[in-house]
Amino acid sequence: MLTEATRSVWAKSPMDPVTHTDRVVWLPLYQHLDDTLGIAEQLWDHWLPLNVRAAVSGSFGSESAGRSVLSFLAGTHDVGKASPAFAVQVPELADTMGGHGLAIPRWLLGAPERALARHEIVSHLAVENWLEQVFGAERSTAVQLASVVGSHHGSAPRAGQVTDAADRPDLVGVGLWAECRTELIERAARTSGIAEHQEAIARAVAPQTALVLLTAVVILADWLASNEKYFGLFPIGEFEDVDQRQRVANAWKRAGFPARWRATAPATVEEQFSTRFGFSAPNATQRRLVALVSDPEIPRLIILEAAMGAGKTEAALCAAEILAERTGAGGIFIGLPTQATTDSMFSRVLDWAKTLDSESSVFLAHGKSALNPVFEQLERDAFFVDVGRASADMQGSVEQAAGDQNVLAHQWFADRRRGPLANLVIGTIDQALILALSSKHLMLRHLALANKVVIIDEAHAFSTYMSSYLDMALEWLGGYGAPVIILSATLPAARRAEMVHAYESGARRARGERSTHASRAIEHEQLAPLRDEIGYPSIVVADTVTPPQVHIPDEEAEPTEVALGWIDDAEDALVDFLREQLSDGGCAAVIHNTVGRVQRTAASLRAAFPDIPVIVAHSRFLASDRIANDSELLDLLGSPRRSTGRPRTCIVVATQVIEQSLDIDFDLMVTDLAPIDLILQRSGRLHRHRRGRGESERPAPLQLPQLFLTGVDRAQLPPELESGASLIYGDYLLLRTLAELSERTSLFIPGDISPLVQRVYGEEEIVPVGWESAVGAARLEHNTLVADRISAAKAFRLDSVGRPGDSLIRWASKSVGAVTTESRARATVRDGEDSLEVLVLFEDEFGQRRTAPWAADGGLHVPLNEAPNRALQKRILGSALRLPGILSAPWNIDAHIAELERGFDMLEWHSCLPLKGQLLIVFDAQLRARLGKYELQYSPEDGLVVLDGTSTQ
Repeated sequence: MLTEATRSVWAKSPMDPVTHTDRVVWLPLYQHLDDTLGIAEQLWDHWLPLNVRAAVSGSFGSESAGRSVLSFLAGTHDVGKASPAFAVQVPELADTMGGHGLAIPRWLLGAPERALARHEIVSHLAVENWLEQVFGAERSTAVQLASVVGSHHGSAPRAGQVTDAADRPDLVGVGLWAECRTELIERAARTSGIAEHQEAIARAVAPQTALVLLTAVVILADWLASNEKYFGLFPIGEFEDVDQRQRVANAWKRAGFPARWRATAPATVEEQFSTRFGFSAPNATQRRLVALVSDPEIPRLIILEAAMGAGKTEAALCAAEILAERTGAGGIFIGLPTQATTDSMFSRVLDWAKTLDSESSVFLAHGKSALNPVFEQLERDAFFVDVGRASADMQGSVEQAAGDQNVLAHQWFADRRRGPLANLVIGTIDQALILALSSKHLMLRHLALANKVVIIDEAHAFSTYMSSYLDMALEWLGGYGAPVIILSATLPAARRAEMVHAYESGARRARGERSTHASRAIEHEQLAPLRDEIGYPSIVVADTVTPPQVHIPDEEAEPTEVALGWIDDAEDALVDFLREQLSDGGCAAVIHNTVGRVQRTAASLRAAFPDIPVIVAHSRFLASDRIANDSELLDLLGSPRRSTGRPRTCIVVATQVIEQSLDIDFDLMVTDLAPIDLILQRSGRLHRHRRGRGESERPAPLQLPQLFLTGVDRAQLPPELESGASLIYGDYLLLRTLAELSERTSLFIPGDISPLVQRVYGEEEIVPVGWESAVGAARLEHNTLVADRISAAKAFRLDSVGRPGDSLIRWASKSVGAVTTESRARATVRDGEDSLEVLVLFEDEFGQRRTAPWAADGGLHVPLNEAPNRALQKRILGSALRLPGILSAPWNIDAHIAELERGFDMLEWHSCLPLKGQLLIVFDAQLRARLGKYELQYSPEDGLVVLDGTSTQ
């Protein structure tokens, strides 16, 4: 039994939601700790993936001991609330505590000194002291475990924070205060059963990775236990005798947490591909990958390099399913470069997930996920399941509401911080890069990925800055032993070796291996082959114990020859070329590197070919328009299964947005010069799908794939590069690419892919005669920029994996704070100029504001004096538009933000969380607006055009 003093300590007492002044309910601290301990045990028993349980338990000797440690830490996480600094916040409850001998100086109320003894830090002090002095733990072990409770608000204790609190006994509380904390700790110790494992726990040297995972689960348990829908509060000042086991069981049922996800792969590779994808003849690369992940020694890192359209995604999903089954992983994460690629992948993964045996919770992880109609429908279905769960007939109604669905967007995972914890997460690569970003609640991000098989697609598509974050994320995933599959068609050899090094370094550090001169020399020797040409397609496998192995699948497909040519960089030259090439029809792509260039070319082609559809695709459209445009392209030019009617002739003028994101197929392609890997990626949209025997369904002149390059004046010495390409990619890689391709008349796919990429990205000099000065200057600029970006990435990047015995004190100490929005996350882990995203409304001829007037409903009216409902909020968010760099350049951005904020008169939006803090711009009935000195013109066909009075930006 607890003493009256301990029973009087309060944990929660919210204001009355009606009066906002009175307090009518409360929860004693002991009850909240009991609830948190109980729900932590439920998480361990029913939800926590087996690989995480093993990672947590490894240093404690058994899973039973690991469960006890988690339960104990959850049951003590808030004992620091038994302190004057915390208790003084509710005077009436503080007075009650004072009546039981817990004196609280009233001067503390509102005193800034209270921050010196935050309750989580007092919890750390109390748990550390009890573990060392009562439980008999080694001091280092006590500090390690105490740092978990000290971190349960999402930030680890800073250096000196614990000692500063210890130096303020008036804030922490001594005497009876300390006795109350000890009572609560010993209550948790009895309930958790840690005494049964005293010897193993007291001398444990836990890896830092285990502490991060423990903290994440404690945070989850605390969130669940703090939810009043699950755990009711008591009338103010009263105690209730509860059946704690039943209270926890009822709460767990109300939460409706999904059961532990388990993968069960079909017995044979043929059966797996037939069941999952509808074809039973996987290619050689797919077969080899499945065989490798089925080897007795489980691979931990896999890098699959294969040509565009070679079925890498299907291979990765099958391999991930097998790895998840073998390692006990709780799901799969797929990270892609852009929102468009993510949306495209989402539907494919859902189709795959529906064939699995386990029910899967799913989350689409990017800032515009609410605009994805498939995910929106899943969320709507999940809402009705949640409503069913809350009804009187809990169990039956959930089953009826869920029906036969195998994939759900579970309501509990709808929150931005919790979403990545779903079983299947398809998101932008930012979700993985944030793993290496020092930020609040980072532990949850780590749990979300450490418990999954991680697939990183299009790994070549990341800048130096992003790659720095990716490498640190891989290091931590290596520390957790989480299986990782990396996919690329055009991966430079240096990046291949760097990623293997990062992953293996994390694994070695987590095991406590020391880095010595001798060990580094051995590692360098083992990685040396990966820095060279290794063959193509290829599969690199690393198990973090033996040297990485390279496997070359037996190539079955005949190489495809792509004719390669050049076009002068002039509009009339392009018009003449397309007039000749499309004389018998055909679907052509013209890919430029900048939006302005796309818009100018589209205008020229429309004037020249008034009877041929000219479709524009780039990033400067409203979000809803871009989704609609992508859907139209898929309908017109997608795979034979998707396409609803391929036109006889059409021209698509686009930027890099069609480089990877859309499964579309052209008969002919013209592209601006770009780095070699991007040119090869673009060529993957050329003759992507078979159209008749021998491509007989294509126009006769275009039945062989043809790729033409432009955007460079090759008559100059050295060649003159198009300014937009130079600004985006830098001259160095462009010149090296140009040198490699200048004398070629064809490419052979896939055989030429890797040799070309390795040549352009390698260290060997490529300097044609007359180019020496240009190449030298470009190389210096390139190397300087790379060094600057690597240095810049370190500002908020997480440190390397700690070694066994390291606590969480100072962990993620370079924090950027809470990553509260997708845009904030992107801005931190992606480099480049700051860019502004605005919401766009349109003013009609009557002065009323509407959403896009070309929508099927003519646009929805947006009232000025009331908060928009949920449906209207979604339409408004669909009008998001990212402004071009010129409008957010350093000399413009502050003035433009101030102008947008001054013009914001939708005050009711501040009550809508999705709209709060957004910037707004209003276009007139002619679809025009002004921002600073710039005139803006919008059209649903061409997107945003920016004029400064002299030129199109």
